[in-house]
Amino acid sequence: KASTRKASTRKKDAGLAFRLPSHVKPLAYRLHIEVDPYVESVYRGEVEIDLQLSRRASDIELHAVELAITRATLVVAGTELACEVEPHPHRETILLLPKAKAPAGLASLRIAFSGTLRSDLRGFYAASAKARKYAFTQLEAADARRFFPCFDEPACKARFTISVTTGEANTVVSNNPVQRVESCEAGRKTVHFTQTPLLSTYLVALAVGELETSEPVFADGVAIRLVHVPGSQHLTGFALDAARECLGRLTRYFGLPYPYAKLDLVAVPDFEIGAMENAGAVFFRETLLLIDEATVSLPEKKRAAEVICHELAHMWYGNLVTMRFWDDLWLNEAFATWMAFDVVAKWRPEWKMWNDFGHSRNSALHLDALDNTHPIYTEVRTPADATENFDLITYEKGAAVVRMLERYLGPGTFQKGVRIYIKRHREGNTVAKDLWRALEEAAGQDVERVVHAFITQPGFPLIRIERRDTKSGAELVLEQERFHARGPRAQSKSKASQRWAVPWVGRVGERKLARQLLTTQRARIEIPKNTPFVYGNADEGGFFRPLHAPRELRALVSALPKLATSERLGLLHHQWALVRAGYAELDTFLPLMAALCAEPEPDVLRALVGPCEWLVDDLAESASADIGKAMQTHIAQVFAPAMEQLGFDARAGESDEIRLRRAELVTLVAVVAEAESAREQAEARCQSYLKDRLSLDANLVTPVLAVGAQNAGAARLSAYLEASTSDPTPQERRRFRMALGDVRDAKLVDSVLRLCLTDRIPTQDVALLLARLLSNRHARVATWGFIKAEWPSLRERMPAMLVSRLVEVTPRLRGETYRKEVASFFAANPVPSAARALRQAQERFRLDAAFRKRAAPALRRWLSELR
Repeated sequence: KASTRKASTRKKDAGLAFRLPSHVKPLAYRLHIEVDPYVESVYRGEVEIDLQLSRRASDIELHAVELAITRATLVVAGTELACEVEPHPHRETILLLPKAKAPAGLASLRIAFSGTLRSDLRGFYAASAKARKYAFTQLEAADARRFFPCFDEPACKARFTISVTTGEANTVVSNNPVQRVESCEAGRKTVHFTQTPLLSTYLVALAVGELETSEPVFADGVAIRLVHVPGSQHLTGFALDAARECLGRLTRYFGLPYPYAKLDLVAVPDFEIGAMENAGAVFFRETLLLIDEATVSLPEKKRAAEVICHELAHMWYGNLVTMRFWDDLWLNEAFATWMAFDVVAKWRPEWKMWNDFGHSRNSALHLDALDNTHPIYTEVRTPADATENFDLITYEKGAAVVRMLERYLGPGTFQKGVRIYIKRHREGNTVAKDLWRALEEAAGQDVERVVHAFITQPGFPLIRIERRDTKSGAELVLEQERFHARGPRAQSKSKASQRWAVPWVGRVGERKLARQLLTTQRARIEIPKNTPFVYGNADEGGFFRPLHAPRELRALVSALPKLATSERLGLLHHQWALVRAGYAELDTFLPLMAALCAEPEPDVLRALVGPCEWLVDDLAESASADIGKAMQTHIAQVFAPAMEQLGFDARAGESDEIRLRRAELVTLVAVVAEAESAREQAEARCQSYLKDRLSLDANLVTPVLAVGAQNAGAARLSAYLEASTSDPTPQERRRFRMALGDVRDAKLVDSVLRLCLTDRIPTQDVALLLARLLSNRHARVATWGFIKAEWPSLRERMPAMLVSRLVEVTPRLRGETYRKEVASFFAANPVPSAARALRQAQERFRLDAAFRKRAAPALRRWLSELR
């Protein structure tokens, strides 16, 4: 025993890798849970795990954290060996020490345990809705260990047979169909489920409580049901239609049937993330499944369809074939993100889904320009590392690279490679090279050469584009370097050597494309001499930013209507980023903004909102109040005529495009520019909407509620709060809840902050509402003070992934004093899952300050020249 103790102590001291030993492999779990969220918060469980030992073992380590282990035995060849349990909380594991060594071969572990339903939306947690109590799981990335003792790593796939004892009135949902239900004493029952296929532990699902189930719809013979809290049956139609359509298209794309025995979509009333791809039982926030088509906005519908499709894509790409470990998380998430946009765009082309993707991709480019970014492939050592990687780089950058590769290889070739990959590795685990091999087999060329740098290097290329006249015509000169948020001054000899193989496609005039695989720093491409304009990222298919020479930029501003919508959208995103980083001057962006005064596409107008908010709220305000007002006046002068021509109220038979355009114009004129007439109209609509939810086009609700909150007194705040808890749809409740973050009166700001400590704000929205308040210039200082004062209580109400969202917006506080405060506060109150987000926030504090200093005088000069 003494020698075993010494060995286990060494393991504890050397356990910084946080990986389990490889000689123990789980084969199957038989998991029984006894839980009734109505009766008590404690649950009890027993798990039996069949094991394969590749060598003789004196101890067995597996994951378990914040669980009470009441009994553990190892069964070898019919002999039970009692085990001493040694906890290793720093590794989130327990070490089981049997009385005798176990020989190589088959064995079984039997563990009895208990836990408490958690309050932080992790592991097995408690939730409530309409006076009913529920228990749900959320186990990704590494929280199955908080639910039951297990081998909680993606490569440890096993089969699960689950049973649950609970109150007779409770519905129980898990990954597989119900096999049988047994009645028990005292009004209880035990629900037995059939055995699952091979699954990673993070994909195990359990929901317990009074839930109702829709009638099924069918896609390729698969029954799809929607599970929800009572009273929501009438809101299930859209999600079921979307799921049916997407599942059929995915089945045809992969060339393999849906791989699980059933498909339930579960609307969870309190949920950390948007959705979770549990095999056969996909969990979602209610806003993504429960939809009233009479009151939902088009962006809300599009987001719901996209997330539903994303999760269903995971059934093949992530669940059936799973990354070996979390450093290849992008294999799951990047593909599912790309796939969702591709499928929904083909299903509903009028929705122009790739424009939505353009906004998300721009956010990823913004993040990836920082020094504190990370490669898509990132080494993961700890559970906190894994959680950190659920970010824009893994999802949106990864998806953009997948899209770029699909366009380079061709859709048919890419699909062929994906099918090879899925069929070859079904029910297994993979690394990136497995995907490259399959794509290379399909394409007959070196795929990894093209994509390697985008996956393994941080950052992305800046492509400088300049047209030069030649004796025979004209040529484009392309030069690549890394784009830095710190601009050209950030280039050093080592950084300048960073290269990518860029599948560059440019628009050369309205109808022609030029192509080049740019593998060197500089390349030349011949073009016709009379080419009217060149756009450096055709259809925005590449993950890079183009920097057009002044001559090219002027030609583009003159030719804006001839560009595709995605290109006008991209040009705005790129030029603003170039200005912020110092690659271009502010006066190259401001005329571009003004040239879009009659822009017909709402997505292009949406791309202007962020820069205009910055110019008013951060840049102009820091220069002086009068410059801020002058900038608001200018924005109103540019966009108010289009808003007034369109009118404030929707008309019967109007297209979605017109309705969305109106909403973006109202946001620019009434919310950002604060034009008095527009705000008066918005306030009048707010009063009507509070009385009648059908009085206002749903697409216009968000800016109208924002103006209403900014004008709010105590009665208005009370009305918003009441609506946020009692309105009949989750979308309406969320709109009012988020609008609470727009209040301006100091007493009301304090009231909203205090609500974040109560159940009036669901756990899933606490961090998001605080982030909204930090972005509100009338509330940010009070909000920061509140966060510091109430941190222990707030931290319990902010799940790990959502804390990062709060840390990300701290630069809105502005100034070196607050930068230091934020740094010292989180040094004293560390959040491991937000460590990278904190470094990024500190970098943004400095970048924002440098930009304000550089650009404020330029804005003053430019505005003065307009007068």
